Amino acid sequence: MAGSLRSVLPLLSAVLLSCWCCIAGAARPVRPDIRGGGNASFVTAWCAGTEYPALCNATLSPYAATVGDSPTRLACAALNVTLAGARNATKAMKGMAAGGQLAPAAAEAARDCVSMLGDAVGLLGQSVEAMSEAAAEEEGRAPQPSRRMARFRVDSVLTWASAALTDGDVCMDGFKGQAAGHGGVRKAVRRHVLGLVHLSANALCIVNAMANQAPP
Repeated sequence: MAGSLRSVLPLLSAVLLSCWCCIAGAARPVRPDIRGGGNASFVTAWCAGTEYPALCNATLSPYAATVGDSPTRLACAALNVTLAGARNATKAMKGMAAGGQLAPAAAEAARDCVSMLGDAVGLLGQSVEAMSEAAAEEEGRAPQPSRRMARFRVDSVLTWASAALTDGDVCMDGFKGQAAGHGGVRKAVRRHVLGLVHLSANALCIVNAMANQAPP
């Protein structure tokens, strides 16, 4: 069941998140005007177009000085934060799966969740690597790619981040049934995984907004 859902949902998640971000960000300029506001204002302006702006500000404002006024560096920071969230969620779910206190159905769901979150860590690692390359090119530390290759890389990042979002969603779905989710297990899983889902959604919005600034 999880496998069939995971094969279909990444593209759907990307489409839905792209549509939502376009609607949410319609009120702000494509390139926010931050004159006089400093780097923190740049981060705040971009976070306003995400699904969870308060979380976005809280997790990305510490990187304001590093980000400067670069959407590419902001996207890289958002993906790095999401990768850290995926690692934390994976560690927590591994602890649940290995604790020996879960009912059989919950233990099986926890093992599936660990596998899915491990996939998310790998996908987000690829996303961070790709966006770091883009930042190096922007800063002149690496040769400029063709527009076609740059677009392909961004599309790949969107696909990978969308798949990571799906992994988190499907992980939580595995505990919806009474057999797997009773006794507070479902709440514990949401506590561990929901943050990753929200971080992934925000990162998708930022990467999508960054991509829409690029020339055709």
